[in-house]
Amino acid sequence: MLKSYKSLFKISLISTGNIFNSLIGFVYLTAAAKFLTLEDFGRYSLITSLLVSISKLVDFGTNSLFVAKSISNEDKEISDFFYTLKILLFFITIPISLLALNILKVFDLTTFVLFVIGLIAYTINYTFYAIFQKNEKYVQLILLNTIPAIIKALSAGGLFLGLIKPEINTLFGIFGMSILSSVLLLPFIPNNLRKFKFHVGNSIKLLREALSPGLSLLIYEAWPAINNAIAKLSSGFADVGVFSLASKISNVFSLISLSIFTVLLPKNAERKRDKLRYDFKETILLSVLLLVLSFAAIVVSELFIQIVFGNKFEGSLGLLDMLIFASAVTAIQNFVENYFYVEQQTKYLGGINTTRLLMFLVFALVLIPSLHLKGLALSNLLSAIIGVAITSLVIRKLESNQPAI
Repeated sequence: MLKSYKSLFKISLISTGNIFNSLIGFVYLTAAAKFLTLEDFGRYSLITSLLVSISKLVDFGTNSLFVAKSISNEDKEISDFFYTLKILLFFITIPISLLALNILKVFDLTTFVLFVIGLIAYTINYTFYAIFQKNEKYVQLILLNTIPAIIKALSAGGLFLGLIKPEINTLFGIFGMSILSSVLLLPFIPNNLRKFKFHVGNSIKLLREALSPGLSLLIYEAWPAINNAIAKLSSGFADVGVFSLASKISNVFSLISLSIFTVLLPKNAERKRDKLRYDFKETILLSVLLLVLSFAAIVVSELFIQIVFGNKFEGSLGLLDMLIFASAVTAIQNFVENYFYVEQQTKYLGGINTTRLLMFLVFALVLIPSLHLKGLALSNLLSAIIGVAITSLVIRKLESNQPAI
C-alpha cells in the first residue's frame, strides 16, 4: 500500500507539472488563436502538429526500451546504442518533413528551416527525457517542458502587447525554438551519460526491437496531425482551426497519461527484475479517476472557449464532449501499454494501434460526409474504445499464459 501511495505522489507531482506547463503553453496557443485569422490558425495548427508528430520518429519507442532495459537488465552499453539511434533517426526525419510539408501545401523555405531547428530541439528534449525518467529525476523531467512553456508564455505577452507581429512563421519559430532551452538542463545529466561510442550495428538491433512499439508511438503521437490533415483535405484550413482548438483542449488527458506512464514504467520494471507480477490494481484505479475527470473537463472547457473567444470558435463547442472522452479513453490505453515494455512483449503494440488507426479511418470515411467535423470527433471516440478493448484482450491472453509465481 505504501508503494502505491508513493506512485500516486510521483504521478501527482508529474501530472501537476505537466498540466501547469500545458496551461502556461496554452496561453501561447490562445494568443495564436486570437490574433491569427481562422484560416491562418488552421495553417499554424497543421504545421505545429506535423512537427510534433514527425519529431516522434526520433523517439520511435526507443525511449521506453532504454528505460526498461537499463533498469531490468542493467545493460551498461544500452546508452551507446540509444544515442546512436537518436542521431540516425533525426536524419531520417528531414526528408520525411520535406515530403509532408509539400504534400499538405504548407512548404516554404523559412518554414522548412524552422522545422529542422524544431526537430533538433525535440531530439535533445526526448533524449534528456529518457535519461531523467530512467534516473527518476522527476523535477528536471518537468523542467524540460516548463522552461519552453515560460518562453512561449512571455511571447504570448508580446503578442497581446503588440510587440510581436502575429505571422504564421514567427509564431511557429517561437514554438519550435523554445524547445531548444532543454539544453539548459545538461548539467543534470549524469557524467557517465555525457559521452558515448557510435554503435550502428547494435543500434539497428535495438531499432528492430523498437519497430512495433515505435509504430504504436508514432500512430499515437501523429493522431492530431492525422485529424488536422483530414479536416484540411475534407474542407479547408478554417475547419482545421476549429477542430484543432477542441483537440488541443481535450489533450490534457494525454499529459496525465504521460505522467502515469513515466512513473509506472520504472516501477514495474523493478518489479519484473525482482520476479514480481505486474501491478494491475493501480492501473484500474487510475483509469477510473481519468474517466471521472473527463466529466469536469467538458464543463470547464466549454466555458473557457465561450469566455475567451466568444463566437469565433463556436464550432469547437459541439466537438468537445466526444473529443474529451476519446482523449481520456486513449490516455488509459497509452499508460496501460507500459505492460508490454515491462513484459518485453512490445511486438503486439504495432498491431494493436494499427488496427485502431484503420478503424478510425473507416469510421471517418463513413461519418464525415454526413456529420462533417462531428463525424471526425465521433470517429476518434469509437476508435479509442476499440483500442482499449483490444489492448485489454491481448493483456488478458498474455497473463493467462504466465506461469504462477
